[in-house]
Amino acid sequence: MTRSYKRIGSVVLSLVLLCMLALGAGAASSSKVGVKFWKEKSDKESMANTGIDADRDATLTRQSNGTYTLSLPIQQVSKMGVTGYLSGLTIGDVTYSGTVSGDISKGTAVLTIKNLPASVLTGSDSNKALTVTCNIQMDLSVLGEINTTARMCIWVK
Repeated sequence: MTRSYKRIGSVVLSLVLLCMLALGAGAASSSKVGVKFWKEKSDKESMANTGIDADRDATLTRQSNGTYTLSLPIQQVSKMGVTGYLSGLTIGDVTYSGTVSGDISKGTAVLTIKNLPASVLTGSDSNKALTVTCNIQMDLSVLGEINTTARMCIWVK
């Protein structure tokens, strides 16, 4: 009888581990999210917010290492007659450079930022927003990249 219990226990344990592995693989699913940038010291929208294409969905994907990948539909930003686009974020001392795919001028551009911490999921309340520096790549080589401090909210829709 003891051998039978050991064998049954081994089979049950193997099935439990297999189920946990299958659930862990499914954890890398994407969720539609809302993203909004606020001015640093007010409840007004930041210039960086105009760089998000509100007509397309942003997604946040949890990676197996516990970090997140943000896929953010972007559009052109205008400042003093010069155009540019959101190219990354800095949170604290860590800069998260994004990868832009698609075409800004055709309205198909997506900024993908990998390895974001779990703290980016703040909810939609601007009082709980995370302070970030938005990196905006400008067209003119003289301006290059400009940075603007903002507060960022990301929430699951």
